Amino acid sequence: MAHKYAQFELERRWLLATLPKSLQNSQDYQLIEDRYITSTPLRLRRMTDAQGNVTARKFTQKYQAPDQTAYATTITNFYLDEGSYALLETLPAKILMKKRYKLEDGRFQFSIDQFSSPLTGLVLAEIEQPNLQSLTAVPHPDFALREVTKDPRFIGGALAKLTSEQCQRLLKDCLPHT
Repeated sequence: MAHKYAQFELERRWLLATLPKSLQNSQDYQLIEDRYITSTPLRLRRMTDAQGNVTARKFTQKYQAPDQTAYATTITNFYLDEGSYALLETLPAKILMKKRYKLEDGRFQFSIDQFSSPLTGLVLAEIEQPNLQSLTAVPHPDFALREVTKDPRFIGGALAKLTSEQCQRLLKDCLPHT
């Protein structure tokens, strides 16, 4: 059941071996700190630009309803002032840090997330589209290894729970062996 202020988010995710070359020295990114509030579907997010300026503070409920496909989630965002964010930041949470870049690839713009410790080495691409038909029409990007949209291990809340060792095992299992 959709709630009055909830929106549906339709996205796909891919695993990358590394950050694409065109982004490797880029200072055009958003630093994202996600705090997944313990035992809830709630996330507290702070976004800053590469110069350290806060660009957004959000409190989010994000979940997948039983009748939704792996491509869909239900999301409700509340934008916060500094004081409200500081108060919510005191709640127990698992923290996930990443740099988010934008990458144009033909007709499509992807978000590329490069994760920090303890998820060092993990790089994901994602794309959102307004409807399922346009989302499934997005071709597999050349820079990606494999799609992980249907793999629950690659959802933010699950990633936030991983230790460095668990992340390295996940990458070893999912990346091609060289």
